[in-house]
Amino acid sequence: MRILTPGEATWLLSREIRHLQNRLERLEHGMEHIYAREDATLGAVAITAFQELDMLAQSTDALAAYVERLARKLDDPTGLDLAEALAAIPLRELALRLSGQDSDQLVANAPELF
Repeated sequence: MRILTPGEATWLLSREIRHLQNRLERLEHGMEHIYAREDATLGAVAITAFQELDMLAQSTDALAAYVERLARKLDDPTGLDLAEALAAIPLRELALRLSGQDSDQLVANAPELF
């Protein structure tokens, strides 16, 4: 595992948050197609679920933007040892990407086993 600067670590985090936001948006659009049929009716639970998905997508977008701005302000060249923090992440590929090591590209709908 390589040592990352605070700016590098926060940039990698923002990239992961952006990926989550993109996945949420794809899920939201996929669900819209299900309910776009003429015979489909939306109940209160489904409407609330759509609103929650939209809120999650907006929140992850805002968090990613915040972390990206924060990353630009963290110019301290001192490296961070993230081994303990990364060991707490049960998803191996996510931990690998956040460590700054090369891993497979993010693939839509690919299961991430832990």
